[in-house]
Amino acid sequence: MTSFLLNQLYPKAVSGLPLLDTPEKLAATYIRRGPSREHADAMIGRHIVLAGGTGFATGLGGWITSPVTVPADLAGVALLQLHMAASCAVLAGFDLEDPATQNTVVECLLKTDDDVNSEQAETINRVTVKLAEKGVRSIAKASFIWTAAAAGRRIGGRIARGVPFLGGAIGAVSD
Repeated sequence: MTSFLLNQLYPKAVSGLPLLDTPEKLAATYIRRGPSREHADAMIGRHIVLAGGTGFATGLGGWITSPVTVPADLAGVALLQLHMAASCAVLAGFDLEDPATQNTVVECLLKTDDDVNSEQAETINRVTVKLAEKGVRSIAKASFIWTAAAAGRRIGGRIARGVPFLGGAIGAVSD
């Protein structure tokens, strides 16, 4: 199931994403700087920052928006990860139109250890992490509200307004 979804997202990731362009053009900018691991790490770091931004933006809504934001976050991060793996494949000299390259890029996202994780386990792990994040946000919100009530109206109002940013920060770190 997961590989089917990732194979459906692959053409979108290869055709380019906002702020990143296509994997070929992105990799070309790093190839011009010279072949080194530091340039590949910089390219990967750029994707990590964007994934964190995706997590922050989708984490701001809290429990109320979670039916929409959790799937959107998973799809957004999957697209970024596919784009990153495809860009690394281009850096290594692979052709993104080759079906074998597509399969390899998709497998990079699915497998960490062939004996331990299956596609279903990976999906369950991602959903579990997202649900745990929402639970942590709820607990944090409740503790902030309690602290705000104890501290008084003026200070409490300022703290309560900051709670959505806590959810965004948790989403950014987890992605």
